[in-house]
Amino acid sequence: MTVVSLTRELLTGLLEELALVIGAMIDANASVVTSAPAMGRQWVAEVRADGALEGALTLVLDYDGVVAITRQMTGIDGEIPTESLIDTLREVLSQAVGALALKPVARGAKLAVGDVVEKEDLAPEGEWSAHAVAADNLPTPLSVTVWGSVSSPESVAAASASAGVAAHVDSRIDVLLDIDLPLVVRFGQTELPLRQLTRLGPGSVIDLGRSPDDPVDVLVSNRVVARGEVVVVAGSYGIRILDVVSQRERVRSMEA
Repeated sequence: MTVVSLTRELLTGLLEELALVIGAMIDANASVVTSAPAMGRQWVAEVRADGALEGALTLVLDYDGVVAITRQMTGIDGEIPTESLIDTLREVLSQAVGALALKPVARGAKLAVGDVVEKEDLAPEGEWSAHAVAADNLPTPLSVTVWGSVSSPESVAAASASAGVAAHVDSRIDVLLDIDLPLVVRFGQTELPLRQLTRLGPGSVIDLGRSPDDPVDVLVSNRVVARGEVVVVAGSYGIRILDVVSQRERVRSMEA
């Protein structure tokens, strides 16, 4: 998994857990919706990842949204002390991050919520995403803007290995391009007991366990390099390619 896809999956998981935690705290069904970035008076917190994952996500939450959640939780009608708002936000984030750490995407990483501080008009940095947690009994949705980057040692190592393989392939690809290789189209496969094999004859039907609409496999050196659908071209069978494996995997097929 790339750094970008891992970060996005963590972000999605964190927003989902935030909605679940907030919904449980205010006794309502909360959901994640699209939103503009949280501007004006804000709360800023950082979620740090250590161990199996490394990096941090910065969360910017609008001030009024936190106030609305705190009112629903505490029943306070007047001015809410800053300490109570911070306590609410830390509790919500801690529970959401704790639940996120149990998901497969976190891979056993240690996730922790840093200090919660008040800011104003803090603009997003780099690649960011803006959403909001909404509920029927919240007059103001909680706007959440997130940016940052999280990676795993495995993804960094894989990226380095991929770069090395690509350089190695480029150095000899010209030699391989003129080699003729057998291409096989596989409509399906199955296993039969020897007793059934001995009974095969003209008219026998073998169930391949697949639908006629399923794509067929295109193999080189007994490795799948593409999938496609059967077509008729000038009275002959042909294959229209629907999906192709990566270039590196195709090169490996040629090397096999």
